Amino acid sequence: MADWAGTSNSLIRPYRHPSGSPPIRYYEEDTCAATAIIRRGDVVSFDTVVASASHRLLRAPSSGGDGTNLLQVGVTSLLGVAAQGSTGDGSTTGLQSSVGTRANEGKRIGVYLADPQTEFLGYLSSAGAGPAIASRNLIGLRRPLIYNRTEHNFFIDSTNSTAALAAVVITDIPSESVGDTNGPVIFRFMSSNVAVGAVQ
Repeated sequence: MADWAGTSNSLIRPYRHPSGSPPIRYYEEDTCAATAIIRRGDVVSFDTVVASASHRLLRAPSSGGDGTNLLQVGVTSLLGVAAQGSTGDGSTTGLQSSVGTRANEGKRIGVYLADPQTEFLGYLSSAGAGPAIASRNLIGLRRPLIYNRTEHNFFIDSTNSTAALAAVVITDIPSESVGDTNGPVIFRFMSSNVAVGAVQ
């Protein structure tokens, strides 16, 4: 058994898909000034705050529910996981200029879609309530995602079982990680949070 330390390298990433390769699409990044720069492995969603930017990406809001930094649920705007980081610095002028022949190409970010068949690998966090053990007893449980602002990563909150805050369902545990503290688990995003564009 290993003791995993949730760090900035504990990225969410695609784990498996029936066709072998998870679907990926490219979306234009939000151009509003923000400190929430998209990083590889971030959960991303459409901008639901600015109507004119509703087709653009931002890091999924993480203050929803009754827990600090929990991924917002129930807004059906989630797209998936960023396959690459932003080209910008958080300012309105920080994005790379458009390149090539496609408009806004420099602002596009690849996203592993949260479709019903894609499973992702993420890491457990107990959110300060003691060690989280990667146990097969977790399979089938629905859990929230929590954003760790120190490590700049999303983790599966293993201790919060509040149904209304759940964002993912745990589908499996890598066999080599059973019994590990704060170890990796395999999960799918719950369809109730996913935008229509991510499942078509």
